[in-house]
Amino acid sequence: MNRHTFARYVSLLSPVLLCACAGTPFQTAANYHPETEARVRVYWGANVTFYMNTACVTGEAKHFVASKPGLSSLSNKTVGMPVPSDAARYFHEYIVPAGEPMTVHAQVVSERFIGGKRYRAIDAAKSSTFVPEHGHNYEIFVQDNDGPDEIFARELVSGANGISTVPHPLKPTGTCKL
Repeated sequence: MNRHTFARYVSLLSPVLLCACAGTPFQTAANYHPETEARVRVYWGANVTFYMNTACVTGEAKHFVASKPGLSSLSNKTVGMPVPSDAARYFHEYIVPAGEPMTVHAQVVSERFIGGKRYRAIDAAKSSTFVPEHGHNYEIFVQDNDGPDEIFARELVSGANGISTVPHPLKPTGTCKL
């Protein structure tokens, strides 16, 4: 295959591959049942895993990666949550069971340039837990600090002036003890 033919194939396949990578959310607003479920938005920036029906981190519980920095995270995945005016640009939303503990496990991985060399910095993982209430909407974000990173949650509240947020308490947790 000559260079011209290869360039033509790449130019034709690139948009197809980019569309395939963008994907669509595996949950939709139509699947949301507020009488038994809650919705959670997680903002881009940290590796975040949700552990369902557990108040600690364990491989035994149902869990999934909710956010992982990379090109696929630069398209929002939504399930119909209202968006506050101060929302970050990139996020993923999920429908989760209400009334059960949910553990958020997060770790920030970043690259830093020191003296012209690139270094990978891996912060210590943090975990927090809370119990989502049915019909409520929550946001999770991880703050990359100079010291230990922090996981925060806030609840979205609909009012006469639109959508506002209030801090929602999280309980620090860790790996389950056997």
